[in-house]
Amino acid sequence: MPKPFKPSVRLTDNDVTDESLYFNRRKLLKSMGFVGASTLLGSPVKASGWLWGDDDEDNTVTPSPLSYSQPKQYQIDETKTPEEKVTSYNNFYEFGTGKDDPVKNAGGFNPDPWTLRIDGLVETPTTLDLDALLTQFPLEERIYRLRCVEAWSMVVPWVGFELAKLIQRAKPLASAKYVAFETLYDPAQMPGQKNRFIGGGINYPYVEGLRLDEAMH
Repeated sequence: MPKPFKPSVRLTDNDVTDESLYFNRRKLLKSMGFVGASTLLGSPVKASGWLWGDDDEDNTVTPSPLSYSQPKQYQIDETKTPEEKVTSYNNFYEFGTGKDDPVKNAGGFNPDPWTLRIDGLVETPTTLDLDALLTQFPLEERIYRLRCVEAWSMVVPWVGFELAKLIQRAKPLASAKYVAFETLYDPAQMPGQKNRFIGGGINYPYVEGLRLDEAMH
């Protein structure tokens, strides 16, 4: 008889998402304001991440200190989730469906250089590298309880900028109605893309979308 699965990291009741929220996936996506490979629908786009190494290589990237503001309205009074949990309990099916697969299988990942392409129904198609993303937009820190649709959550400091600012840079046309996000497709480096069983049966590259008004909120 197979043994029941036991997660490597156990979260407390305080980390569990309220049921009324995790069923509404769209509301979750709107609240996150994430920045990803995007296009205003009209043509596809892929994120670019080259010069990836092997797991045996030291691909540690030491970032420069970031300059960011700390708006008071986003500095919530909640205990932050310990870093060990944040870095070892994740969903990243490109590296496997287990919660600890990303930390085990992404040792060769190198985010620098990395480019982001925005095109489609825009006046100004734009390609930005990692340095541009970190220096050309006003960064701010927000303490968020990020809620997963699987009914768990983590309280983490998030540093970034609003998705609307990225879209405004490309100047969407009046005919643009949606924003599509398409992930990097590199099965040679991502085991979950090479083997659909490992990657949760997803057809990669993974694509998600929002209405333009949602993305600009």
